[in-house]
Amino acid sequence: MGTFIPHLRDFEKYLLKEFSIEIKKRTTPIIAIGGFSGTGKDTVARFVQQYFEKNQKISLNITGAGDFVRKIAIESGWKERNLDEFMKHIQKTQNQEFARKVDIKIEKFALKTALLEGGIFIGRMAPYAIGTHGITIWLEVAAQVIAHRISHDVNRSEYGMNEEELIQRIKSRDRTDGERLEEIYGISFRDKKYFDFTLRNEGYSIEELKEMIKQFLSKKLSTIHGDKQNEP
Repeated sequence: MGTFIPHLRDFEKYLLKEFSIEIKKRTTPIIAIGGFSGTGKDTVARFVQQYFEKNQKISLNITGAGDFVRKIAIESGWKERNLDEFMKHIQKTQNQEFARKVDIKIEKFALKTALLEGGIFIGRMAPYAIGTHGITIWLEVAAQVIAHRISHDVNRSEYGMNEEELIQRIKSRDRTDGERLEEIYGISFRDKKYFDFTLRNEGYSIEELKEMIKQFLSKKLSTIHGDKQNEP
């Protein structure tokens, strides 16, 4: 099936044709981890990385959407020292066409890098962009839980903020972001039936979460390896 994003399918065909030899030679697995802000993508990515290092003896790079934004900024003529300004420009710009192009370019970078190099990819759209080319994980967390986490995190600007106010802000942000991204990409965030693992990432200790990731990956990889052995 490939990528789940309609806008990427022509680009996907180009990659599969232009880099067919490199893609076939790639032995590094692809894992895509998605979810809205505050769902624990970075934490799960580290657990996935640790699992592959310990159990598969494979070292996987973790790449976030921010890494691709940096590339886009430099390509767009922004200096390395001004990347924070570029990020603010994207977030606040009224030029929706420019913001749309940046979003699509991020996913193109992700898909190309994944197919050629493999690794772990983090971002709201990462599992949709990667599709069946890799293992896809989607994380969800209730707004109440996210609000509690960030209001008690001294490293966050929302530290100490009223949780009820935060809940409404998070719900509004996710609804607005979801509608914008669905319009851009032609997908629905409600449709996750093709993902390999959808996890409600709340109420678990760190060790419990790590064990769940371990169990999922062990089962998924044994299935993949079994399918390969059965190929004619």
